[in-house]
Amino acid sequence: MRKDLRILMIEDDQALCEEFSRCFAGIDGIELVATTNSEGDALEYVRQLQPDAVILDLELHTGEGNGISFLSRLSKQKNIKKPYVLVNTNNSSQTTYDIARKLGADFVMYKHQQGHCPEAIAEFLLAVASNCVEQAIDNSDPASADGDDLPERTELRKRILEELNKVSVSPKRKGYVYLADAIEISCGGYVPNVSALIGEKYGKSAKSVEHAMQNAIDSAFDNADFDELGKHYKARISANRISPTVMEFIGFYAAKLKNDN
Repeated sequence: MRKDLRILMIEDDQALCEEFSRCFAGIDGIELVATTNSEGDALEYVRQLQPDAVILDLELHTGEGNGISFLSRLSKQKNIKKPYVLVNTNNSSQTTYDIARKLGADFVMYKHQQGHCPEAIAEFLLAVASNCVEQAIDNSDPASADGDDLPERTELRKRILEELNKVSVSPKRKGYVYLADAIEISCGGYVPNVSALIGEKYGKSAKSVEHAMQNAIDSAFDNADFDELGKHYKARISANRISPTVMEFIGFYAAKLKNDN
């Protein structure tokens, strides 16, 4: 049985911390192990508690330090388990987001984006951060044939999530993680029935996986700003469609990520 995903929350809004604590207490598979509004205390919690993931506010106005400084100090720590870092912020600066990612943040959520709530963040972390934790466990054996490529696999996963975020694929959609998995798999070469492969992993039928991925794509293309979408998704879409098919979408990003290397 998989252990609960252990979360550290770095946040200076006490009411929000309490809201997350109540929410997580009612969700199986996730545990909020500590909250703090102090950058220094947070680093100590990472050392002592070894959380699987961190929910990080960038602006600790009523606390000590700030999220960017925390990321910088965390990146310099040695001989500690590095957690998955989800930035959860009121700051909407793309420049700040880019800096956070360069310092090791895995994903950024804006607190005022549509659908933002503790339940959505819990669902996202259970789907995405737990996958990264499982990869680390699977590859922790020195005898593992592919253990040496874990940093590259983790970096690829981060890049895939960044690309999905750019075209507004919502992490609340069931197909979000399926798409990330499918793109990651396809970066290694064409897989004839990737939906079936992903379905085996999650105990779902290939049809339900395919349907969830298409819904996630359709929702993103229905709601995204057309000009912004065109900057990031440059593949041709059939004249009778407003969004790409699952295989077109996966193929575009698999090729894009491979060509970017």
